Amino acid sequence: MINLTNVTKTYVGKKDVCALKGVSLTVEPGEIYGIIGLSGAGKSTLIRCINMLEKPTEGSVIVDGQELTSLSIKELREVRKKMGMIFQHFNLLSSRTVYDNIAFPLELENRSKQEIEQTIIPLLELVGLTDKKSYYPSQLSGGQKQRVGIARALANNPKILLCDEATSALDPQTTKSILELLRDINRKLNLTIVLITHEMHVIKEICHHVAVIENGLIIEQGKVIDVFTSPQSVTAKEFIGSVISTNLPEELLRSLQLSPTPILNSNIIARLTFLGESANNPVIASLIRNFDIDASILFGNVHYIQGIPFGILIVSLSGNEDSLENAMAYLQKQDLKVEVIGYVATNN
Repeated sequence: MINLTNVTKTYVGKKDVCALKGVSLTVEPGEIYGIIGLSGAGKSTLIRCINMLEKPTEGSVIVDGQELTSLSIKELREVRKKMGMIFQHFNLLSSRTVYDNIAFPLELENRSKQEIEQTIIPLLELVGLTDKKSYYPSQLSGGQKQRVGIARALANNPKILLCDEATSALDPQTTKSILELLRDINRKLNLTIVLITHEMHVIKEICHHVAVIENGLIIEQGKVIDVFTSPQSVTAKEFIGSVISTNLPEELLRSLQLSPTPILNSNIIARLTFLGESANNPVIASLIRNFDIDASILFGNVHYIQGIPFGILIVSLSGNEDSLENAMAYLQKQDLKVEVIGYVATNN
């Protein structure tokens, strides 16, 4: 559906600024694709290159099989009709009602009143604002305003919905409801959604694929489940750490006085990462039952990413050298990831 190849965008001025540096990514039809990065990373420029509100300095932008960089202004206007866009600050017309705000892009197309009504009534129902159609923006909450923005973006029956920090101005509960709405729209309409954000929990909640952008470069991309369970870049690890803790709490870490190398009569501190069905396996119980060791759980959590359970356990394993060696060999054969994160001297 969307294919960007070596897209570069340089803003020319007293000092040239290169906002995008050879970005390439592919968004498949019907998926929700997240682009995450810190402020100034280039994500807003990237999404505006998709609908050509910003023309790339170099590179190719293909949308629904059509190369956009060579189109005329008139041709681009036609293409943009199939790309809806919603914004962080809603951009509603304060003097128009909810109904009239949604109708605005259809009026620009000179649609008849009957056709406009036939389009808007189902959209109001879809976004849950049927009873608010005569309200003005000043009478709405932030979440309701964003729902109007979503309905307006869908008025021309687009194939693609671009979301520019669509939840950043909303409180956590409202953000959750908007994300649920976007997921519902994606499923019901088979709409391709590109969503940019600086909040990793947004990616975790609804995205199928994610690209991490930093200083105008895509430094990591892939399926959300793969990036969450095995991040490769420091930036991705930091974003993931903001929503999923994979490390021991600082106070406990300090009290343990971990050694990075084995020491005499030491306990092994290991991180076990479970994915999918392995999260339901009684691994710790099996260790204690089958090997002459003690196992203590120091930390643990379970999250769901795209409906797949993803669990972390940090455990302390103690016993004689042979028992520990056999226990670790057993763990390595299980359907999980095993990392030794340190050793702690026993009191013996």
